[in-house]
Amino acid sequence: MFYKKNLLVFFLLAFVNMFAQQNNLQLFTVDDGLPSNIIFDIHQDKTGYLWIATEKGLVKFDGDDFTQINKQKTTNLTTKNNTIYAGLENGLLIKEHSKEVFLASKKVLKTFIFNDIIFVGTEEGVYKIYKNHIETIKINTEINKSSINDIIFVYNAFYVATNKGLWKLNRLENPSKIEKINNNYIISLANFQNEIIVATLKNGIKTINANAIEKTISFQENITSVKKLKNEIWVTSNKNGIEIFTLPSFSFKQKINKYNSLKTDEINTVFKDNQNTIWIATNKGLYQLKNDNYNNSNNKKPVIYFENLLVNNRKVDSLLNSKIAINFSPSENNISIYFKTVDLINPKKIKYRYQLIDGFSAWSTNNSVQFANLNAGRYTFKIQSKIDKEESKIKSFSFKIDAPFYKKTTYILAAIALLLFIAYLILDFYIRNLNKKNKEKIDTLKLENHLLSLEQKALQLQMNPHFIFNVLNGIKALGNSGKTTELNTTISQFSVLLRSILNNSRKEEISLKEEIESLKNYIELEQKMSSKTFEYKIITNLNNIDAEEILIPTMLVQPFIENAIKHGFQANTKGIITISFDVKYHFLNCSIIDNGIGIDQSKKGKSNSNHNSLALKVSKERITHISNKSSFTINEIVENSMIKGTKVWFKIPLKTDF
Repeated sequence: MFYKKNLLVFFLLAFVNMFAQQNNLQLFTVDDGLPSNIIFDIHQDKTGYLWIATEKGLVKFDGDDFTQINKQKTTNLTTKNNTIYAGLENGLLIKEHSKEVFLASKKVLKTFIFNDIIFVGTEEGVYKIYKNHIETIKINTEINKSSINDIIFVYNAFYVATNKGLWKLNRLENPSKIEKINNNYIISLANFQNEIIVATLKNGIKTINANAIEKTISFQENITSVKKLKNEIWVTSNKNGIEIFTLPSFSFKQKINKYNSLKTDEINTVFKDNQNTIWIATNKGLYQLKNDNYNNSNNKKPVIYFENLLVNNRKVDSLLNSKIAINFSPSENNISIYFKTVDLINPKKIKYRYQLIDGFSAWSTNNSVQFANLNAGRYTFKIQSKIDKEESKIKSFSFKIDAPFYKKTTYILAAIALLLFIAYLILDFYIRNLNKKNKEKIDTLKLENHLLSLEQKALQLQMNPHFIFNVLNGIKALGNSGKTTELNTTISQFSVLLRSILNNSRKEEISLKEEIESLKNYIELEQKMSSKTFEYKIITNLNNIDAEEILIPTMLVQPFIENAIKHGFQANTKGIITISFDVKYHFLNCSIIDNGIGIDQSKKGKSNSNHNSLALKVSKERITHISNKSSFTINEIVENSMIKGTKVWFKIPLKTDF
């Protein structure tokens, strides 16, 4: 009878315990947002996010939403502050805020951090992260070829769990002491006081003290992990659910499996978060086992963290950790700030408020704020969160937006100085330009005056009194001899020549046709009056341009012809004068060729050379002053060392009246 009563009480207590567990258990599956129901590992970062390694990628959970980070199978996790180390089939993913780094390696089974050095246990030895790449650590041949399932550091020694046994090392890099203390397939390690708790694949849970097997506390097989959760040891397996042992006695406390609360016995690991909630990773989803008195957690003040900072839609969240004010350029004035308080039990009760310029905003559930087109100046952004009536401490960070350069005092002073300097340069340029124009006007007037003087001299030279005297004497002689017809012709030619000279003297330019007609009259008069016999010919090659359309300065060619007749020809030799006008490359070329004694010899024989020397000089100056592109030459013609005459040549820019 007594036995039946005790049995009834036992079943009643078991039922109450199972009912309580079921009330505190919540299952999350793909229906709730998980990418897969197969959960391998669970960890929590400093902000409070729960990080979940699943068959189909890494997931972040804030108590309300699951956010998938990647889609690669993730088997194990380690966190340090807000940096996540996720073990993948082909390497290690390191995530810190928005920054992600992937390091390729063998399949990662464990990540272990010691003195800020990151060690990676793989299916083939231990590696170390060095300058953003993974390099092998050589320990010994057996460890280097083993699967590294777990690493812990206790009692000034490293314990390395492998598929070929348990090893004790005085250090991981270049160890001087290496000792193998167990030959079993070791899955997971934990420690309590002076004992190391060792989970084997097929030989249960053992405790080791002073390198000797002290006792076996469980014969459970297919163990997946062993975890110390406060004063308890939780042993998970992929066939028998969870066994819980009480510390320090290691006495059995209870089982959690599909017969009392779970839907599966395939358990991969367990994890206790910062609110004492236990999370169970299974092949059927993620379980949340709330603490019996979890409501008391509301008495804790929430903690708020800055998450991301965007400047002009560019992530610069690393600046949030700056201890000094952040400086932004004038164009970097569109700022978005993201912040977060994570409460895995009460995610929907979290509210936020912020302050930038005036007072705090109203409380809301928004965990981000955007500021567009902020003015230049110094700012301090403050943020606070609350859950129910419990408010977090205020967090803040300061930043400064520089004023545009054109609003800075130094720029304004420099601009004023520059404007004054520019004004000075403009005034100086204006004065210089005015002086230059005045000088150009003066030079132009001087040149015009000089050209006018040259033209007047040319006119005077063409109206040579000696030539006129000879013509008049010739006319008189013709009259006395009774040669009336020849007399009339000579008088007509002479009058036409005088009229053309007088008419043309009032013009700057005349047509080439008029110039040629004047030259013909002059040369034919010279033929009649001169004691020297000579012939002439005028050749034109004007590229189909009418001579009447080509303009030439007045009285330009005659002095050279006069010089040839007076001083080039000898009385006993028949002279020839060839006058050519050619149009080439937009220039009018003129040449006067005679077969006289040569220019140098004629200069020596001149009894009165003042008139002709002056005529040549004036004509040359007139040609060179027409344009800076004009050219003039006068040379003797030499053949076989004999002087055959003189060639005068010049070119002036072609000018037409159309």
